[in-house]
Formats: sequence, structure tokens, C-alpha cells
Amino acid sequence: MKEWLLSGTIGAFLLSAFHFLYGEGSVRYLAIFLYVFLLVMDWLAGYRASKIDGSYASEYGVKGGYRAVFILGMPSIGHQIDQISGTPGVAFYFLTAAFGLHIWKSMTANVIRAGWEKWVPGWAMIYVAEELEHKISRAIKRRMEKEKYLGGDESVSKDNRNASDQ
Repeated sequence: MKEWLLSGTIGAFLLSAFHFLYGEGSVRYLAIFLYVFLLVMDWLAGYRASKIDGSYASEYGVKGGYRAVFILGMPSIGHQIDQISGTPGVAFYFLTAAFGLHIWKSMTANVIRAGWEKWVPGWAMIYVAEELEHKISRAIKRRMEKEKYLGGDESVSKDNRNASDQ
């Protein structure tokens, strides 16, 4: 009985928090689910890509956590603007779509960097080319800094060999 009470309390709190932050309705649930799913896929592809090209650094991962909190907050800000202005989701959907597009571009560029480009349509590769160039140059810079300060890392070369075997 105690477990049911606790899980019900937690569920009620989380649902109330979600409604306050993002609003109510099945379309909003689906929009935020897709938004969070894209963010998770971006993290997975980015992690794999950074391990392959040797640019992985936990410090960058921590910064990514702050980025994720900011990105998750933007649709909430849109919902609050809609509440204040009385609009039916205009700011919420605009900010969700705008930041969702940014996440999609980042995820697609990371998928290409991870070596999974055969699943990316040609039009998408063209669309994210600038993002991809930015990520590659940043990875090269990070890898050079890592080698300069840490004198190289054995796990990096091992990951590179494993990636080339795939």
C-alpha cells in the first residue's frame, strides 16, 4: 500500500510539473516526447562520434548537460509566454520547432561523424553540411588540446581501430 501511495504522489507531482512547464494535451505530450527523443539521440550519436574521432572529454559532456537543461527550458518559456499573452500555443510550438530543428541538425551531423551516414538521406547531408564542418573542426581542436595536455590517450587509438573495423 505504501508503494502505491508513494508512486501516486510522485506521478501526481511529475504530471503537475509537466502541465505547468509545457501545458496540457496529447499533441503537447507528443511534441515534448519527440523533442526529448531527438535530444537523447543527439547525445548518443555525439558520444559515439567523439569516441571514434578521439575528441571525447568528460568536461564537454558536463557542458552538454547544461545545454540540455537550457534546450528543455525553451518550450516551457514558450508555454509561459502563451499563458501571459493568451495565445493558444503559438510561442510554445514555435520555440519547440525552432530548437527541435537545431537538435535534429546536431543529431544528423553527429550520426554522420559516427560513421552511420549510409542511413542519412543525401538531402539531409547537404542541409547539415555547415553543422558537420563546425563539429569536425571543433573535434579536431579538442583532440589537439587533449594530446597537448594529456600526451595522448591509449583508449582513443583503440576506439579508432574499433571504428575502422566496423
